[in-house]
Amino acid sequence: MNIVICKGIVFCWAQPPLLREHYAKSIKACRAHHNLSAILIRQSRESIADSGLKDINECSNGLVECDSRALCVNLPGWYHCECREGYHDNGMFSVSGESCEDVDECKTGRNTCANDTVCFNLDGGYDCRCPHGHNCTGDCIHDNKVKHNGQIWVLENDRCSVCSCQNGMVLCRRMVCDCDNPTADLFCCPECDPRLSSQCLHQSGLLTYASGDSWVENCQQCQCLQGEVDCWPLSCPSVDCEFTMVPEGECCPRCVTDPCQADTIRNDITKTCVDEHGITRFSGSSWVKHGTECTLCQCKNGHICCSVDPMCL
Repeated sequence: MNIVICKGIVFCWAQPPLLREHYAKSIKACRAHHNLSAILIRQSRESIADSGLKDINECSNGLVECDSRALCVNLPGWYHCECREGYHDNGMFSVSGESCEDVDECKTGRNTCANDTVCFNLDGGYDCRCPHGHNCTGDCIHDNKVKHNGQIWVLENDRCSVCSCQNGMVLCRRMVCDCDNPTADLFCCPECDPRLSSQCLHQSGLLTYASGDSWVENCQQCQCLQGEVDCWPLSCPSVDCEFTMVPEGECCPRCVTDPCQADTIRNDITKTCVDEHGITRFSGSSWVKHGTECTLCQCKNGHICCSVDPMCL
């Protein structure tokens, strides 16, 4: 069955086989009897195939006219009016495209305004405008020199650092070392140096490190640089507690609640201890327990901790 849909939801039917001129007659009938303009002709694909007729392009034949905010799209046996770019349907889905409304790209964030430009919504689009006194080019100022947006350069005082200008902001980072690249800068990438002279021998004499390798030895951070070993104290995270200790096999202190297990205490002179003779001892002070020769006691913030010195026995 073939259908002609008129404004006001008026339907006219015509039985197949349907010839091309029957379309025009059906449209004229709708206009004459209902004083309406036909806006959609729909014919099932089966009817087209059964009749052996070609699809009528309603868009190019001038049988329909879409709203100015919509485009006519021809489909097999029918057509529809699709909202142009910059417009969207308001939910009414009118066939002629009258329900197409402007998209506010500024409010919805569907715009490409950048570099301090301000978005202004227009009918069917938007505009990016630069406020007075703003730099909207995206360029950067670095060391009193203008760097264009997207430009990449190497620092003059550090050839191992690469900077770039990204939308008005300068971003710097260490050079990424690609040891598969034969032109890699060995000064910045010592780990890429294949020469034997650049290798280092571990303190134990059993291991060999390439230039740029690093390891931890005796709670020190060590690194092989061009055949020489350089070590410095291992950096530990700060701990904020009264009593700390370094567990066996580790390098950094941890908080403990038992003061007698603590290696280090945050001494508070107001927290004193009283020994077996009734003598007041300040925190941090130590003494040999009365009546013994090898028992050493210590005041740790009001707590008395005693232990036997094995070297004394």
